[in-house]
Amino acid sequence: MSRSRTERLLLAADGAVIEAQGQAWPDFAAWCAAHAGARVELLAGPDRMHSLQVPDDLPLADEAALLGYARLQFTHYFGPAAQHWPLAPWDGGACALTDADGLATLQASAAAQRVRITSLRPSWTLVAPTDGDTAVIDEGMLTWLRWRDGRLAELQQRHVDDELLHELQGARVIQAREALGHPGRQPGPDFIPQPSRMRPLMWAWAATAAAACALVAVQAQGQHEEGLRLAEQAAVLDRIARPAPTTPTKAPNPAARARAWAVSQQLGTDWAALWTDVERALPPGLQLAALDLDHQALRLEGQAGDPDAVTRLVDRLTLQATPGEEVVLTRLQRPDAAGDAGLRFEVVRRGGAVR
Repeated sequence: MSRSRTERLLLAADGAVIEAQGQAWPDFAAWCAAHAGARVELLAGPDRMHSLQVPDDLPLADEAALLGYARLQFTHYFGPAAQHWPLAPWDGGACALTDADGLATLQASAAAQRVRITSLRPSWTLVAPTDGDTAVIDEGMLTWLRWRDGRLAELQQRHVDDELLHELQGARVIQAREALGHPGRQPGPDFIPQPSRMRPLMWAWAATAAAACALVAVQAQGQHEEGLRLAEQAAVLDRIARPAPTTPTKAPNPAARARAWAVSQQLGTDWAALWTDVERALPPGLQLAALDLDHQALRLEGQAGDPDAVTRLVDRLTLQATPGEEVVLTRLQRPDAAGDAGLRFEVVRRGGAVR
């Protein structure tokens, strides 16, 4: 086997690996032992790698915000273990590796045999994007991809059954094992950082920086004695100018200090930015009836057509919260009046200073 060629392996749910030619190996370590020095792309199905598509209208400012929202969703659906899963972002969502130590184990097996892992991606990225519906089946799990105008409009991961296959009539249905041999792939999350193309420029920058440091060192040697002399003069002037110690004043009353601090916090609050954050967090179909602001809590009260709108409001306020703050749904009920439609809700963000 040529070492310049990059092999593709599909990681099965039971730990086995499958080659593009169909040969199966008991685990990745066994494959590495038989292919020392090789290059390999790793793919995993939904049993080992969950994918999440993020709604387009969520106000996520950057990649860190996207990963924070994904961590919140994975933990909500899969429990506390998801808090430690490795995450990889992609344009429109994020992916989670369901074994917290799985990536480190794969890298250790590869390093022992000088195998280079060039990428670790979900199996649905094997299929090139084509407008319409595409289903990628992987060991009893199915990833349903819906492309519109070259953009991934919808992604679902579900268990395969006859009802689902009937629903997919007319769509492309592809087995992940068969797609291993396809030459192309679509963009998606990757748990292996790709090498930077700026490496030659970085070496040139490092050489320039080293030369500059050498010049600074020569100049610093000549200024060392002058610095010592100036330090001695500064010490003398400091002793002359230092005022005599004065009797300490009485400490202010603790209650007065607390009131002064509260007033200063209110004066320093950016109310315009806070109101902008609230407007951005409000989803469609939700009516705001009351809003209370102070230096410790933000309370929103209103009416919603369905519980999903309230849930999205809580998610968005959680993304805006600073460390130490919490967002709590304190009330969700139907009105007592028979003719009053919708749900009444109350949401509170508290604990820590409101921005």
